[in-house]
Amino acid sequence: MKPRDNNGAEIDSNYSVVGGHPAFEITFESGDGHGRNSQYAAGVEIVLERLSNLDATLTRAQITSDRVLKRVLEQGIDPSFEPQAFPFPLRLRGTESVKLRKALGTAGGRIESDQASGGNNTRKMTLSVTILGAPRGAEELELALAGRLAARRLELMPELSDVEAALGEWLEALRQGSRPDKGKRLWMSEEMVMLKASASDKRAGAFDVQLGVHSSGKPWSVEINAPGAAADPNGLVSVAADTEGRRFVLRQGRLRQNPDSDGEVEGAKFRTLSGLEPVIVTGAVSKIARDWYVVADIDGSAEEIRRQTGEFVHACARARLLSKGLVLPQPAPPTLASDEKGGVFVKRAKDATPEKEILRLQGEVWLKLRRIVEGAGFDLVKLRHDAGYEVDGIIVGGPSGILVEIKTSASAADIYEGVGQLVLYSRMLDLSDHRRVLLLPGKPSATLVSAVEAEGLMISTYKAAMNGKAVHVEFSQAFLSQCGLLPAAAPLPAAPLVSTLTHGVL
Repeated sequence: MKPRDNNGAEIDSNYSVVGGHPAFEITFESGDGHGRNSQYAAGVEIVLERLSNLDATLTRAQITSDRVLKRVLEQGIDPSFEPQAFPFPLRLRGTESVKLRKALGTAGGRIESDQASGGNNTRKMTLSVTILGAPRGAEELELALAGRLAARRLELMPELSDVEAALGEWLEALRQGSRPDKGKRLWMSEEMVMLKASASDKRAGAFDVQLGVHSSGKPWSVEINAPGAAADPNGLVSVAADTEGRRFVLRQGRLRQNPDSDGEVEGAKFRTLSGLEPVIVTGAVSKIARDWYVVADIDGSAEEIRRQTGEFVHACARARLLSKGLVLPQPAPPTLASDEKGGVFVKRAKDATPEKEILRLQGEVWLKLRRIVEGAGFDLVKLRHDAGYEVDGIIVGGPSGILVEIKTSASAADIYEGVGQLVLYSRMLDLSDHRRVLLLPGKPSATLVSAVEAEGLMISTYKAAMNGKAVHVEFSQAFLSQCGLLPAAAPLPAAPLVSTLTHGVL
């Protein structure tokens, strides 16, 4: 198999994959710099880069040329090698693929070499890796590393009027699933994304859209602004279509600096930190390689457009956060989970019971906590384990890591469940060094509090009350102090809950 680069061009460097989840062996055929595998180095680098994006761990490297394997059989030599600067096991995420490729070539060149200083650095080489996460076969991994798995080739739309019409449909889908917030902001409650659309100064009728995960909007995570022209490789936003005519909003993988990030986040840095993969795009000539990413499939349903856009926004927010060197407590198995939802949902009428709206109390508590955490300059994230376990919240960036479990009742059953969840999650998600807090709407008996604290956990409280059409949530001073959130700022108003029906509580 020959890989493609991020622009879809084939690289002259053959490799193959064998094995099965989670352990694989990747063999690179030797190159001579001329006719056979002439782009050996580029091929190894792009595969290492994509292994990094899959969060693979490199466990072994061997020279597997026919000459060396013959000596293995005849003389029992060890064909393994390990670069001094990259000891195994080596987690590839964040590792520079160019430096690693050079180190592998140098170290591998010394295996059974006739030259004192080392020989050929483009020898046949086999790397052993482990990749956690969703199970996959060797054939699927081989295609993924080649950039050929479900590779959708898109062509930029040549007419500006068509581009603007498509972007208008995209924005309308976002608006359909949003409710008004302060000023001109809209809140996409299902996707937990704030957006603001305003007229563009490029031309009449065009618009710029700011999207983010902060409760106040700013600093925005990413902007989808009106392009200056159609099929413009120098613009950050465009629209492309596939061979079947489906249209996609695209954005380049470049985030300008803001308070959430350390400088610009672009290129390989954006790919690695966001976890997104670029698509192959044609229809524009550029001397500089451009990485385009799908924001949303415009010809999908409005719900799908919002979901895909929300995932893109959260990926950009995550990339910014990680660029600052803020290490999320996220070992290989867990992934970032969806944020909690506030507001209400409608419980349909049944028999003699009338329809009514149910308040997502836990979501409202979570949203208020996030506003306070953000106001203190920290971050509140959620993690989900592959087995389905999900943490309510982790406060990141404060004086210490804090694991929070929220309950909407202080019953014995809820307390037992919450204690068990904190103990289980801290072990399964490798968060044993985090302080564990069970957040309840009222304090249980002193005996139960003492028993819980004896196990190294803390119980803190909050109050929640309806105030007209809004929910007022107030946390205890002890809890805010434990989390490093004091002095507390003036209470922020909760987002209004538009309701004319009777409220229940979930």
